[in-house]
Amino acid sequence: MDTVQDIVTDNQLEAAWGNADFGRQKPREVIAKTLLKCACGYATGRTARAISEDLGLVTADWQLSQRGKAYLFAAYSGGSSL
Repeated sequence: MDTVQDIVTDNQLEAAWGNADFGRQKPREVIAKTLLKCACGYATGRTARAISEDLGLVTADWQLSQRGKAYLFAAYSGGSSL
C-alpha cells in the first residue's frame, strides 16, 4: 500500500504550499483534513482547497480525484504517519 509520501512527495507538497500558514498544523494534516471534508461534502478554506487542487487531489468542482482518494485512504488507514 502506498503511503501519503508516495502519493505526494515532500517536494511536490512544498511547491504547492508556497507561503501558506496554518499555524501549528503540519501541511500533511491540513491536506488530510481537507480531503476528508471534500469526501463528506463539507466546504473548506480557499487556500487549502487551492493547494489540494494544485496537487491533483481534488477537482475544480470539489470532488476527490483518484489520487485524492488514495491519499485520503493512506492518511487514515493507520499505516502511515502524517
